[in-house]
Amino acid sequence: MRWVVGDIQGCARELEQLLKEIRFDPARDELWAAGDIVNRGPDSLQALRLWNDLGGRGVLGNHDVYALRAHAGSIPRKPDTLEDVFGSPDCDALLAGLRRLPLLVHLPAENLHNSVWLVHGGIAPMWFDLEAVARRINGEESPDQAHDDAWLSSNDTALATRLRCCDAAGNQVRFTGFPEDCPEGFRPWDQFYRGSTLVVHGHWARRGFYRTARTLGLDDGCVYGGTLTAWCQDEDRIVQVAAAT
Repeated sequence: MRWVVGDIQGCARELEQLLKEIRFDPARDELWAAGDIVNRGPDSLQALRLWNDLGGRGVLGNHDVYALRAHAGSIPRKPDTLEDVFGSPDCDALLAGLRRLPLLVHLPAENLHNSVWLVHGGIAPMWFDLEAVARRINGEESPDQAHDDAWLSSNDTALATRLRCCDAAGNQVRFTGFPEDCPEGFRPWDQFYRGSTLVVHGHWARRGFYRTARTLGLDDGCVYGGTLTAWCQDEDRIVQVAAAT
């Protein structure tokens, strides 16, 4: 079974409970993260270690990008909950696993109707040929520059990891509220998406878990007291666990 889990953000206890709920077997199953494995929650180190032990699959989220850049010293530290990660003896190995992650990935399925694109933030309106876009923004066309700081700070990375509200040209605005409250001139990114393949994403905690014909949002704000949500691609099934109290 292939499972895609929404924003973990250092909620290791909830991740462990979720794995029990779905009876996850690493010999049989795959766990994919929809980005933001670390930061804001209480135990980023344990969450990152557990995710790494289970195969380390997924896409980069904006908090993962922040962790990589802050640890490298390319941006100043903000208030965060990454001290346990940065101070651990296996920090470099764990962050190397994050650094290898793509921004946009296609997850095929035997039933083509169940194939999906996985991204943390969203799909920009000008991204039409997603296979070509994935090769470009994942750095496959310039592997020597892929995953360096210029790549992590690029506009493509910002779109893939931060997109919520945008205009038809792909200009995004910094916004964390509800979709219906996007600032004037901007709309939720999925209103511009015209592809037929389901896009699975995280990042929009205020929007919560939702499902439309072409998009599936898995960030249900576990770190804020919501739920940690996982979707089974093979069975089109949702499993959620409540945030620990």
